[in-house]
Amino acid sequence: MKFNVGEWSELYVFLKLLNDRKLVIVDSSLKIIADDIFEIIELILNDLRYKPAKKELAIVDNCGGIKKFQLGDIKTNELLLLDILKNHEKSHGSFDVELIRNFIQKLGVYKIKGRSQTKIDLSTRVQDHKVNKVVDISYSIKSNLGSNPTLLNSSSHTNFIYEVMNIDDLIMNNCNSCQTRTKLLDRFKCLTSNGAVISFVKTESEIFSHNLKMIDSKLDEILSNILLMSYQLNQKEIDVLLSNLIKDPKSQLFYQKKIRDFANAICFGMRAGEIWNGANEVNGGILVVTVAGDVYLLDLIYFKSEVEKYLINNIKLDSPSSKRYKMFEIYKENDKYYFKLNLQIRFK
Repeated sequence: MKFNVGEWSELYVFLKLLNDRKLVIVDSSLKIIADDIFEIIELILNDLRYKPAKKELAIVDNCGGIKKFQLGDIKTNELLLLDILKNHEKSHGSFDVELIRNFIQKLGVYKIKGRSQTKIDLSTRVQDHKVNKVVDISYSIKSNLGSNPTLLNSSSHTNFIYEVMNIDDLIMNNCNSCQTRTKLLDRFKCLTSNGAVISFVKTESEIFSHNLKMIDSKLDEILSNILLMSYQLNQKEIDVLLSNLIKDPKSQLFYQKKIRDFANAICFGMRAGEIWNGANEVNGGILVVTVAGDVYLLDLIYFKSEVEKYLINNIKLDSPSSKRYKMFEIYKENDKYYFKLNLQIRFK
């Protein structure tokens, strides 16, 4: 049973919530707002329903079969897993955890979640004490126990294509010959120092273009400008890039809103390589695992603005493989010059 840190973190959240039986809601700064709104009735994993009580856990399968475990045993294995995750080297990939393997297999956990192509990391049934109703809620999990998780993964779908004007083959070859450690920055400087004029053409993927336009008709242009400016300023912080890109305070608010909407869509519904219908899969928010092992909820139902603040304040541009995506490799088509940049976004 080999999983990476992020996947093991999802299992850790599962075990911890079975013991805690409540969700601790926090604001965008991860300060506790409430811990008495959502009480966990069931956690759903791999077609099994896990029903925690005060001292005992009942696992119900699709045929009505029931297995029972002591919550104390679950707590022991939860703490073992947390200790392993805290001490695991971030650079290592998938790994087994032999100390808890037999126990989690007895729980019926052979994989962390069902479908791979879903934004849902954990499905629950909870008692909502605000309205006194039992509701089904799904969550995304973001863990700080390993490397900072990505919000938007790089792929060929997240390539942005730019046209370069006012250059010739000589300038193209000179710029492409830059092979320094900071070659992307140096190639950008090479272009601008030679009087190049750069303009956004399109996203390489029509699917990603469609998805962005579901949020705003100009979002691809907004993101392309932010991405290009990140190399102009050697800057990855999105708020800094926006403040340099847009000087008018009212316009800044507009652009910030579009980036918040984009982050929300990526976190809860949109995938770059699949046509998106505008609906989110996740309806409950984000379960954040802190470096100390606390599990907090950024709640979409009653505190949506706090979720949006957290997203915009805790993401930045990342640096995908320049070789894989041929970034800033100027090429020529029909006597015109172009290059590509790839968009990847990571949590801080």
